[in-house]
Amino acid sequence: MPAEIRTARASDVDDLAVIEKAVFATDRISRRSFRQLIERESAELLVAENDGRVAGYAVVLFRKGSGVARLYSIAIGPFFGGLGIGRMLLASAEETAFKHDRMMLRLEVREDNSRAIRIYEQSGYRKIGREPGYYEDGATALRYEKTLRGDIPVATKVPFYQQTCEFTCGPCCLMMAMANFDPGFVPDPVMEIRLWREATTVFMMSGPGGCEPFGLAVAGHESGLSAEIYVSFHGALFLQSVRSQDKRRVMELAQVDFRRRAERYGIPVNYRPFAIDDIRTAIAEGKLVLVLISGFLMFGKKVPHWVLAIGDDGDHILIHDPWVEDERQETILDAANIPVPYGIFMNMAQFGRDGLRAAITLGKRDRQ
Repeated sequence: MPAEIRTARASDVDDLAVIEKAVFATDRISRRSFRQLIERESAELLVAENDGRVAGYAVVLFRKGSGVARLYSIAIGPFFGGLGIGRMLLASAEETAFKHDRMMLRLEVREDNSRAIRIYEQSGYRKIGREPGYYEDGATALRYEKTLRGDIPVATKVPFYQQTCEFTCGPCCLMMAMANFDPGFVPDPVMEIRLWREATTVFMMSGPGGCEPFGLAVAGHESGLSAEIYVSFHGALFLQSVRSQDKRRVMELAQVDFRRRAERYGIPVNYRPFAIDDIRTAIAEGKLVLVLISGFLMFGKKVPHWVLAIGDDGDHILIHDPWVEDERQETILDAANIPVPYGIFMNMAQFGRDGLRAAITLGKRDRQ
C-alpha cells in the first residue's frame, strides 16, 4: 500500500526520534522539540505512515506576516527508501505551505547530499545561496526555494513577456496588457524600450529612469488601452532617493507633463490608496491592473517594481511578474500567473517610507 501523509500526533514522538537518530549524526531534533513542533501554531509536522509504521516526516515552519515558509527538516526511515516517500512528503509540505497562504517554500540542504539536491532540483527548486559552516559539523549548506502554485497552471490567456532590461518592468506589463486586448500585437524589445521612453521619469536612483503611474497610463492610452489611475500621493513621485536638484527638477517637470496629458485624455484619477476590492472589481470586469510593488518580497531588493494583476481565484490575486532573475535560476514557472494571497498582495503593493500605493486599471478602449 502507498504511504499515507498525515499530521503528526504526540504518540508519534518515539518513532520520530528513532528516525532522527538513524538518519542524522548531528543537528538532531530532540524528543522535546518534536513535541513542541506538534503543538506549535507556527509549525506543521507531517508524517508518512506505511503499513501502520511511521516511515518519515517533514517539518514546515511559518513566520507571522511572512509570505515564505521554511522546510525545517525532512527525513525518511532507513527501511523505507526507494518508495517515493520523500517526494510525497515534499509535495505535502508544499501543499501545506500553500494552504497557509505562503508564496514560497525555502530549505537548506547539505552541499554533500547529492541525492536530496537532485530531488529538490527535479521538483522545481532553485539555488539561492550557499552558507559555509552552517551545520554543527562544519558542513556547508545550500539554500533553495520554490514558488508555490497549488493547482494553478503557468499557462494563461494573458501573454507573458520577460523584461530584457532592469528598468522596463512597467512597459513590459503594459505590453502584456496590449497583447491581451489586441491578439495581433506581438511584444518585442524595440517596443519595450519605446514604451519606456514614453513613460519614464528620466532618472531613478543612480541608473536609468523608472516609470510612474501617470506616464504608464498615458502610454497605455496612446497605445489604444483604456486607463484609470489609483495613486495615494498628490505630489511628484520617487524623489526621496534623488539628491541632485537638477535631476529632481527634470523628474518633476516630466511628471507635470504626464499629468497634464492624462487630464487632456480624460484619464480618471483616484487620489486614494486602492483596496483589494478595487483590484478584484477591475479583474471581474475583464480588465488587467498594473500594480506598483516593493521588489523586496519578490527578489530581495527594496526598489519600485511593476507587476500585472491578471486574475482572481477568490483567495489570491494572480500576477505576471516580468522580472525573471537568471542568476537565481528562475524560469517562467517563477514569474507567470503567480498566485499571491490577498493579504500578502496588499502588503507588497506599497513602496517607500510613505507606503505609496499606485495602480492603473487597463482595458480595451473603444475607438471614437
